Amino acid sequence: MAVRFGILGPLHVLENGRAVDPGSRKQQILLAALLSHANTRVSADSLVEALWDDAPPRTARKNLQVYVSGLRRLAGPEPSPESGPDSGPGPGTTRISHQAGGYVLHTAEGELDALSFEQRARAGALTEALGLWRGSALDGFRDVPLIDSAAQRLDRRFLGVFEDWLDAELAAGCGAEAIERATETAQRHPLRERLRMLQMTALCQAGRRSEALAVYDELRQALAHELGLPPSPALARFYRSLLCEAGPVRPRPGPPAELRPPVPRPPRATAPNLLPTDPPAFTGRAAPVRRLAEVLTGGAGRLAVVTGPLGAGKTALAVHTAHRLAEHFPDGRLFVRLRGEDGRPRPLEDVLRQLLAATACGERDGPAGALPAAECSDPRWAWQLWLTGRRALVVVDDARRESEVRPLLPEAGESAVVVTARPRLIGLEGAHRVWLPPFTADEAVEFLGRTIGAERVDADRESAARIVRATGLLPLGVRLVADRLAFLRHVPLGEYGARLGGGRALLDELCGGDPLVRVRLAESVGELPEAAHWAVLRLGLLARPVFALDRAAEVLDCDRGTAVRVLEDLLEASLLTVTGTEGLAHTVRYEMPALLYAYARERAARTADRVPVHLG
Repeated sequence: MAVRFGILGPLHVLENGRAVDPGSRKQQILLAALLSHANTRVSADSLVEALWDDAPPRTARKNLQVYVSGLRRLAGPEPSPESGPDSGPGPGTTRISHQAGGYVLHTAEGELDALSFEQRARAGALTEALGLWRGSALDGFRDVPLIDSAAQRLDRRFLGVFEDWLDAELAAGCGAEAIERATETAQRHPLRERLRMLQMTALCQAGRRSEALAVYDELRQALAHELGLPPSPALARFYRSLLCEAGPVRPRPGPPAELRPPVPRPPRATAPNLLPTDPPAFTGRAAPVRRLAEVLTGGAGRLAVVTGPLGAGKTALAVHTAHRLAEHFPDGRLFVRLRGEDGRPRPLEDVLRQLLAATACGERDGPAGALPAAECSDPRWAWQLWLTGRRALVVVDDARRESEVRPLLPEAGESAVVVTARPRLIGLEGAHRVWLPPFTADEAVEFLGRTIGAERVDADRESAARIVRATGLLPLGVRLVADRLAFLRHVPLGEYGARLGGGRALLDELCGGDPLVRVRLAESVGELPEAAHWAVLRLGLLARPVFALDRAAEVLDCDRGTAVRVLEDLLEASLLTVTGTEGLAHTVRYEMPALLYAYARERAARTADRVPVHLG
């Protein structure tokens, strides 16, 4: 059975080329939500909210499972991973899988028009890509916030590809033929400045300069009325150039360079570089590095969120990858932390001014690209103005909520942003998420050998493996024990491994090398909502860090439904992971990272006689 899905217009499902009824309204909403986030987990809570808004029934979770079951029958099995994008499904596989308290709809490029659109756009087949659109994305479902945010992201991507297509038409001298289509699209998006400039250029190529000037005046008034802003400096300069020309307007090969995608070029000597030193003992992580590099250098959605538990090495991954991408970002690579030394959030103005200082903002006679001092009175505007027309890479470290990140994201230009965060920040539209798991056993042993010497590890690899397993294979834990062993050169690995018996012994060993470990663990737990905070400490009463739902409900002293909600909150905060694959709620195995479990056990004796005020 060959199934094809369409969301670049009204939702449709085709089976062997024939339209299929996608079912009831709620089943269609569920399908649209999963397709608009294809190959990405959508939490059950988000789906329940999409289906029932603010008034879900008591049986919402069970009803959701029923709708998912119906979609599985409709969508058929998942395509085989060994086959091409247009191949049929693989035998015995499920297209919709349950993962970490949510659902993922798996689909390939040839099965979903949005993925085909992206693939063709990246390949430069812009006309083919635009031909896949049948109207407004997900038309008929824009009243559902979860779907509307994804549809808006698709709309923005369409506009970017359309503008690139129109730019190419202008460069070929075909602006006159593209005027009608450019005008129609500009009328639907009247505040899109690059599109308006391309429309003006097309009119100029056709010798219709007065109409091009009228387009600028219309845009100027709309910006002032809607946003209280003037046109961008690049557009204003283009307008003045039209006013100064005499006689017929010569054909133009597209808009000025300020609004064109920048051509790759070697890094400039003056380009700012605020990256920390590339971690010298960086080990493994080949797949996450490759995935992150692909996102940051791709043609669309250059926003990546690196998530994972405390101590997984998220910052090290982002910095290491950024060092490798110097030639892709000739206008600079910037790094900024969103937390101060005390762990508290830094004011947005401080963060922005740090970035602007690196770009020489405020130096009237500074290096090329500096902004006039007058334009730095509003740091948000100055930051966006600097990003416009540039290709820079910004690493934003240790985000806890979406509102901290949004003001830093480029509104125009070809810059990319990578955010490190423990929470998944699902509210960031268009973000590609890179989950960073613990080391593999081989990676952890290799990292250990790089610090204490490969000869020492090779002499007792069994003990070395036991030591890294005691840390839960987390890079932070492995680094701390490696630093400790580098100091204790006289201690055999077998003897040291015996010290790491878990619980207090593990934290004592780690904190001997870094007294801030307990502080960081306390901070990560203390900033949680009250119910989740208490749940972490209560879970420290468990005999093992791997547990099932029934055992968690028993320790948390609540019913299973409440326990599921609390555990899913901890999953969202990357303080728990799920081992294995999809199963019934009572068969799922949860796991707490080793360092956090050791901290929770340490605190359990002090909190065992205290009951959470409210877990509901």
